[in-house]
Amino acid sequence: MAQYADIIEIVAPAEATQGNRVDITVRVKNTYSSAIGIMVGGALEYGVTPWPGISFPDPSTNVNAGVTQSFSGYFAMPDKKVTIHAYSYYYGADGSWHFDDEMTKVVD
Repeated sequence: MAQYADIIEIVAPAEATQGNRVDITVRVKNTYSSAIGIMVGGALEYGVTPWPGISFPDPSTNVNAGVTQSFSGYFAMPDKKVTIHAYSYYYGADGSWHFDDEMTKVVD
């Protein structure tokens, strides 16, 4: 369970056509008592060749306490089913990003 940056949901289609752009949204809630920096990242399950990444044009922002922030991203659909791995991070008082949560979703 997340300490401060709780991934609530990955919004993605249930299926996609090979080579097409797949748009996703990762929704992350700030569970801390004040505003914090939250960042997302993502990757597809290993074993997909070539290994496509997930691009998040705006991967981080400050999020007020209790607010759920949506982060939009995309990837190119490979030739087989993939599992999306989404990751959340919070910006700590020590001036660095800390891993906090992970969620997965399958796209056929």
